[in-house]
Amino acid sequence: MRTTANGKIATLEAHGFTARIASVGAALAGLEFRGRPLVRPFDTDRARPVYSGALLAPWPNRVVDGRYGWQGREHQLALTEPARGHALHGLAANTDFTVTAEDASSLRLAALLPAQEGYPFALELAVEFRLDQDGLRTLVTAANIGRDTAPLGWGSHSYLLAPGRPEDWVLTLPAAAVQETRGERLLPGRLVPVEQFDHGALDFRAPRALGQTFIDHAYTRLQADSSGLFHASVTDAQGVGAQITWDEACRWVQVHTADRPEPELDRTGLALEPMTCPPDAFNSHQHLIALEPGASHQASWLIGPVQPR
Repeated sequence: MRTTANGKIATLEAHGFTARIASVGAALAGLEFRGRPLVRPFDTDRARPVYSGALLAPWPNRVVDGRYGWQGREHQLALTEPARGHALHGLAANTDFTVTAEDASSLRLAALLPAQEGYPFALELAVEFRLDQDGLRTLVTAANIGRDTAPLGWGSHSYLLAPGRPEDWVLTLPAAAVQETRGERLLPGRLVPVEQFDHGALDFRAPRALGQTFIDHAYTRLQADSSGLFHASVTDAQGVGAQITWDEACRWVQVHTADRPEPELDRTGLALEPMTCPPDAFNSHQHLIALEPGASHQASWLIGPVQPR
């Protein structure tokens, strides 16, 4: 196991898949199926760009102004998105996890999130990665080891890939509602039916090409399959690409077309981010988990290939 700028790097191989996982942020640094990339990889010898592949906890997305109230007390988080004035994507993304178990096809990581200014709650995090015939499965567990009930949300931040030009990629997202955003700070707004938002511009319940559509929005009212799981996929016109599947713990998904000033990052992957709660849930409390002392919470997701039958 090699040590890099992103911590220790584990390589898993099984069933035609190869996964690279960085201990910092429990981040998925790369995933391939028979040599075809399913997620946008990053160079682990350099700073990880834009939260690629990272675990988002104890909150996903933004806490507006970094301020929130919880059980009668006000808290101020560090503004980790200074251009917009928000606390972004939690505390786990820059935490170096410890490897607790590893074999050829699986990896277990663990970390302590200590009580700290802005988030005075202590959590133990555990992440299990496992390759099987369907792809890379991730199971995350948070346990409250403190004395106070802790606010908690989860998220995942992989950028999925399909062959060909991103403007030709086809997105399938069975979500019936999308949250509006306000202004350059992307403040969360109303929840509206997807068919009513900008004349259906963000409605991908039926598969269609992304084109030049800009997306940086949270979706919900997800349609589950017969097993109670949710799916979103990005493919080329021939139906080749990648899919993420997640369980009912995550009732939201953030989608971002990765519009960036850096040429190597600009629209070179599609972020599909399952989340347990919407942006700024520390203030709205919508779908926010109140994790009592001694309690734990789990969520899981799977990234795998999509290929024509």
